Amino acid sequence: IKCLHSVGYPLSNGRSDVPWPCNPEQTVITHFPENNEIISFGSGYGGNSLLGKKCFALRLGSILAKKEGWLAEHMLILGITNPAGVKKYIAAAFPSACGKTNLAMMRPSLPGWKVECVGDDIAWMRFDDNGVLRAINPENGFFGVAPGTSYATNPQAMETKKKKVPTATLR
Repeated sequence: IKCLHSVGYPLSNGRSDVPWPCNPEQTVITHFPENNEIISFGSGYGGNSLLGKKCFALRLGSILAKKEGWLAEHMLILGITNPAGVKKYIAAAFPSACGKTNLAMMRPSLPGWKVECVGDDIAWMRFDDNGVLRAINPENGFFGVAPGTSYATNPQAMETKKKKVPTATLR
């Protein structure tokens, strides 16, 4: 997938830098699935500026999924294990910036229960030959629009920031 992104805010002619550079009057995010290309201009939103994120994993992923018989969805994936050791997986769909990452990083308060975050934003799913729905997280790491995140609101996210976690390399 070939990707090009610009926030559309050049720092020429003495123009000052700003905390959130973007060009909202001329924002264009274009996908060319027939050529496997993405062009983004003027957007400062991370889901657009990190082109492998929503643009590929979800938008172009949906085109690939339709051709190949699977689904690319805006969903979190959790593994939940009960006190008897039985593990089940769930996928849940929510809109952007509503708390999917917080839910995906949940720490259970019930004794004996475990929750494992498989993915906090995008799920690629398909039915296997036995009719069982399988899902993967096509991303590597976490992405969150998380204003106000703190130890009071999401201690798991704060602890995750301290750990050395894998990061995606966009090429």
